[in-house]
Amino acid sequence: MLSHTRLRVLAHKVCRIKNLRESTVSIGAYQIPPPTDWQAFERFTRDLFAAHWKDPAALMHGRTGQAQAGVDVYGVNSATGTLEGVQCKGKDGRYKHSVSTDELRAEVQKALTFEPPLSRYYLVTSGAADVAVQKEARLITEEHAAEGKFSVQVFSWDHLLTMLKDHRKVAREHFRSLLVALSEIDAPAELIAICHQSFQNAGLFGNVDPVAAADGFHQVLMDASPFYEGGVLDARGALALQRNLHRDVVAQLHANPRATVAYFGIAHIPLAMHAGTAVSSRQPVRLYELDGASASGEWNPLQDDDGPDLGVELIDLGGPIGGPDAVIQVDVSAQVAKSDIDQTIDRPYRHLVVRIAEPKRGVITHHEQTRAIANTFRRALDKIHNENPTTTQHIFAATPMSVSFRLGQMVSQTMHRSVRAYNYSQRSTPPYFWAVDLVAADGQPEQLWIWEK
Repeated sequence: MLSHTRLRVLAHKVCRIKNLRESTVSIGAYQIPPPTDWQAFERFTRDLFAAHWKDPAALMHGRTGQAQAGVDVYGVNSATGTLEGVQCKGKDGRYKHSVSTDELRAEVQKALTFEPPLSRYYLVTSGAADVAVQKEARLITEEHAAEGKFSVQVFSWDHLLTMLKDHRKVAREHFRSLLVALSEIDAPAELIAICHQSFQNAGLFGNVDPVAAADGFHQVLMDASPFYEGGVLDARGALALQRNLHRDVVAQLHANPRATVAYFGIAHIPLAMHAGTAVSSRQPVRLYELDGASASGEWNPLQDDDGPDLGVELIDLGGPIGGPDAVIQVDVSAQVAKSDIDQTIDRPYRHLVVRIAEPKRGVITHHEQTRAIANTFRRALDKIHNENPTTTQHIFAATPMSVSFRLGQMVSQTMHRSVRAYNYSQRSTPPYFWAVDLVAADGQPEQLWIWEK
């Protein structure tokens, strides 16, 4: 078990999670300057276009001093499946100056020798946009279209910043110190950060920037990793800490009713759902997912636009209407196995399923996706409640942290009688071995359910 001192150190680190503050900065609200030298500009261009193309294999072409056929960066645009190339203008000592029409024509001629042929060619500059150069690019594109050659576009620094708005990872990588500084100016008046952990402490909260919290920034910290050993969580010990988290969030929201809540979770699904019950569905919420592919523990904010339609649906699989038990199965990260449910609920039950068209990991990228799933889940809760208000609702969810938190927000503390969220573990028999009743009073025996033979 971690010492009290170690827990305090961890809590101090957690409250400074590196992406929380900077995620509030609007890149478009500031004129971010270009990198200090053309080599840094070239690296930035490679990373930005790799993100734009969705091609992590995009490469810088050759090295300084080699003939590069007018191309500094190339990669495959995933949207078209075709090869595209970029020239970063500035290596000739005129860095941060606009390109001329003659320079554009010269670079295009070089790019025509690139093999295999390009489908699109970009000339990017850290200087300002030039109307004459833009017109020249359109004329070249028209000429090339008649000859079956690549189209040409010229991007100024302002245009690159417009692209950067959609690729915050690139912004964090290349402009971290500036974004942190701007966040001190642009931070919301009130922000409540829930930092939630119940698996082993792998240092994922430790990779942080030394940025002190500003006024109006409140932390609610819960680390139950001392109760996680050998792949199994001591649910009783974790729930004791969980009650403190719930009370702290409620208290902070009472003191700051207009605050935005941010949730960072590496927790068991019933605990993440329980945390969500502390926050009204009307409260502004910012959700984050841990990037599993990042060795350093990168937290990715969910995006604000609609995002891909996941095909959320509510399916009625029947069962006794108005009976004492109902199961709501939620399939997002994976499909919950009915055979696993039946090992825990070994009696007839009403069965509803909330699912997306293709359940798999990593599909949740936007806030609207979590809302669509959560709203459908609430429809299922209300359907069971309307059939029989005394029915115990059993929740078996395969969901990422952001969705788990949203599901908890949908549970009514006053309307729903008993809503049990079950935890899955391959090490347990049955796999769903314990559950948290999301509407039971803190400390009451029925709040924690543990399977017994």
